[in-house]
Amino acid sequence: MGKRAFNKNEKFKSLLESAYELFEKKGSHLVSIDDIVKRAGVAKGTFYLYFKDKYDLISKLILDKASKFMTAVEFEQGEIRSAEDFKHHIQTYIDFLIKFLEENRTLALLIDKNVNICIEAVIENRTGPLKQLYDEIYRYFLKLGSDETAIGIRLYLYIDMIVSACCNAILYEKPYSLEQLKPQLCTIVGNLTNIAGDQN
Repeated sequence: MGKRAFNKNEKFKSLLESAYELFEKKGSHLVSIDDIVKRAGVAKGTFYLYFKDKYDLISKLILDKASKFMTAVEFEQGEIRSAEDFKHHIQTYIDFLIKFLEENRTLALLIDKNVNICIEAVIENRTGPLKQLYDEIYRYFLKLGSDETAIGIRLYLYIDMIVSACCNAILYEKPYSLEQLKPQLCTIVGNLTNIAGDQN
């Protein structure tokens, strides 16, 4: 990487980290672009080289943090050959999403308002273990004869449900705590096997 590209990357990272630190202290709604550039030590014009506005920064921040987490996590990967394997994979998926949200409460607050960005990170992150897990679940449903469009829609809906429900439980403990929610999530998502043969 050349010096200029390195400096651009450093400024981008500095803006993301500065924003995240400010969001942790004050909440995203109370942080302005002026606050972010001041903390990052860059000119305001530099901000607009990387982001359209604060909401674009939040989107990129969620994608950055989620992608780093998904690349770093480790678990035993295996092919899904049976309903039992499937349940194990689903449990792993839920466990890692919960871990991610619990360890990143500030990010969970941002994701709570932008769940679609978190889903995009899960689906589009091509190298992380969670993406491999997503792909393995997808392939399992293809083997069962499910329609590709139906699989994509159902997986999107289930990820949305898990992330939204867990954000509420972690951040507000409402309407249920995470301890109450987790076993039910696993049961409900385990019923994904019904996707085969129900494609309408």
